[in-house]
Amino acid sequence: MSDSAGKFVVPDRLTKRIHVALPIRVTCWDNQHQAHLEMACTYDISQHGARIVGLRSAQEPGEIVAVERGRSKAFCRIVWVGESNSELRGQIGLECVETDKFMWESELQEMVEAYEPILLENLPFRPVLVGPGGGAGRRRTPRFPIDGFAELLRGDGNSLEAPIRDLGELGCLVTTRLRLDPGTNLKVVLNVANCDLMLRGEVRHAAQDIGLGIQFHEIRKGDRSVLQYILRKLAEQEEESNRQRPKVRAAAASL
Repeated sequence: MSDSAGKFVVPDRLTKRIHVALPIRVTCWDNQHQAHLEMACTYDISQHGARIVGLRSAQEPGEIVAVERGRSKAFCRIVWVGESNSELRGQIGLECVETDKFMWESELQEMVEAYEPILLENLPFRPVLVGPGGGAGRRRTPRFPIDGFAELLRGDGNSLEAPIRDLGELGCLVTTRLRLDPGTNLKVVLNVANCDLMLRGEVRHAAQDIGLGIQFHEIRKGDRSVLQYILRKLAEQEEESNRQRPKVRAAAASL
């Protein structure tokens, strides 16, 4: 969207992703173009790809593999490989390279997306001072600046797309000149770090000069580990930036 302040749009069909374990056959090719067949399992599925576990041969993003289930077969590109010391260890993200093919069509028609509650008592208490305009008190979990867009789907079917200013495990702040009343229930689709995450929540506050503050209540099953991975990476980047700041100041003072 070119309107950085956000606007209401007629929503496209939201990306449906189902957390389900399905046995699949995966064919990989080595450097000598020899095919190797492996059994693996889906972690979740969507119309144009999947997250899978149990694959040992293919390890590099960009590799092409063939995924088979029953009589269905599709060629996919490895988009990412989960780091061994991260929340995504053992997982591989696949994207179908056949533009006219929908993967898992029958499975997606038969199944519905499941959501998990976001319970405050299950989160580590890491108090963070709320910044200017965010109200008094302390946040339960930190927020981090991030580039990306959020699609906010209201109950009447209208959708607001707006840039994300910051993101945390319990909520986000989006930039928009449009107002939604506090208490408005929303389905939130976050497009960040080349991932799409789906949550349910409500508007907590709205101000023209600040934006919409949204509190999350539920997260799509399977998305929690991705959100935690993204937040951990953002925390590491912030920590590294804070370490570098005194060095920059010292270097400037010595000039």
